[in-house]
Parts: sequence; C-alpha cells; structure tokens
Amino acid sequence: MALGTLTIVEKVEAVGPLKLYRCTLVGDASYPTGGSTGLLAKLKAATKENGLDILAVIPQGANGDRHLEYDHANEKLFVRVMSTGLERANATDESGTTYGLTIVAK
Repeated sequence: MALGTLTIVEKVEAVGPLKLYRCTLVGDASYPTGGSTGLLAKLKAATKENGLDILAVIPQGANGDRHLEYDHANEKLFVRVMSTGLERANATDESGTTYGLTIVAK
C-alpha cells in the first residue's frame, strides 16, 4: 500500500541550506517488509519544495512500541518493534498509528 498523510507541524530554517520539519505521518495500511517508500514525495508535496533531499528522519514522541528508521540510499522508512528490534511483519496495518518525526532536509 502506501504511507498515509504527512502533516507539517512546524518548519524551522536551520544553519545554511538545512531545513527541519516537525511532522506527523499516518502509517502504512499494509506495511511492506523491507520498508515503505514515498516519504520524500510526500515531503515535497507538503512543502511544495521540489529540490529537497532527506538527510535524516528522527522519531519524536512515543510512537507506541515502534521505532522508525530511514534508509536514505533506498528512500525507505522502516518500522521496527522497539521491544524486539525486529521489523514489523509484512502486511501489518499501521494506518491506526500516527508517528511523530523530525525530518532533516536540504
């Protein structure tokens, strides 16, 4: 499936060309093993800044028993179970979870 709605809560201009976006993101309705794609496209659409490149994704808040990791090379967002460190199972419905995250971009 696909990641849900990305909402920019706050944008902070950082030093130089860096930008920080505090966001909320609704999880994937059918999380695919190997990570969800499309975060960069959602960020570009939400900010209307086409030249962005994600440098880091930093999880914010509790996010339940989930830890988010961003694979920059493959542009994928991974969801791991914090208590075990394992990736969420294939086709897990994460659409009921809204993640808090900060995206560092340039």
